[in-house]
Amino acid sequence: MLYLCLKYIHIIAAVFLFGFGMGSYLYLIAASRTANPQVIVHVARMVVRFDTWITTPAGFIQIVTGYLLMKVAGLPLSTEWILTSLIIFLCVGSLWLPVLALQKRLCVMASNAVETGRTLDDEYRSVYKKWWWMGVFGFAGMFVIVMMMVTKMTPGQLIQLLV
Repeated sequence: MLYLCLKYIHIIAAVFLFGFGMGSYLYLIAASRTANPQVIVHVARMVVRFDTWITTPAGFIQIVTGYLLMKVAGLPLSTEWILTSLIIFLCVGSLWLPVLALQKRLCVMASNAVETGRTLDDEYRSVYKKWWWMGVFGFAGMFVIVMMMVTKMTPGQLIQLLV
């Protein structure tokens, strides 16, 4: 019963992590495409708030419940799919704090544009591009992790099975 409770919490945390993260990502993309600093400020503030208070804690819950699931199931950390998913999770996580910082920076830049009555400049577009690419790589890693959670195989093992 403990295993099932932990697994449920782990899956719900994954849904929050992935869902809120993807929602934030898409909303900020849509807002930035308007090139309207007022829209961007409003959306970026919400995105930063949600990512700070919902998405980030969900990531920590993932780490704790994943570790506990591994222990309850009696699986060693050296289990290939677990170790691979942990490495990818840490790589994705290493993108997270810079992404959050860039989101805050985009918000401040848009806010300054609103206050001064100016349009967004090349610096905004440069920061946005970095943020966008970090999101692409982060979500690609998350897709792979979810695949490993479901199949209990590494990408290499799955490809070998399909070929």
